[in-house]
Amino acid sequence: MSVDRKARADLRNTLSSYMRDDIHTFAFDDRNSVYFEQGLTEDRSVREIGRVLWTIHDDLIDHPISVSPECWPMLKRAVTFLGTDLELAGAAPRAPLPEFWPFRDEPEWLANEPSDSDRRIPEYDPEIHSRRVQPWWNRIPTGVGLAVILGVLAVFVLMMALARAGQ
Repeated sequence: MSVDRKARADLRNTLSSYMRDDIHTFAFDDRNSVYFEQGLTEDRSVREIGRVLWTIHDDLIDHPISVSPECWPMLKRAVTFLGTDLELAGAAPRAPLPEFWPFRDEPEWLANEPSDSDRRIPEYDPEIHSRRVQPWWNRIPTGVGLAVILGVLAVFVLMMALARAGQ
């Protein structure tokens, strides 16, 4: 298999930026999707890692990273892996990922772990990295939302009645 150092460096920088809160979801998704959706690399490891990373965010709301404490070490390992010339052992399972993924096992991870010190990735902080994402439409009280829907429905019924009366 071929190692695409440019694609690995780009995805590594993108993920590091997302983890540092330098970019938000939409920028992360735009820069990640080109590898696994558009196939802009022959590097299977980049495509597989990109596919897994795609599952850590939503694409309806542009927000900072919001992941579980269990996800953070996997993201750090992905950043580290992308700095190597290693190949993924096989396709990433849908869930759950093996403990040291994307590395094959603990010895391979430990042999590469120190190389990640240059990424300036912060330690996991639930106040920063696990913020609840709440879209504006979820902030509308239920009563207000129901009143708006009933109002629109009433206007529609009234317009239909007026249209029939005018015939």
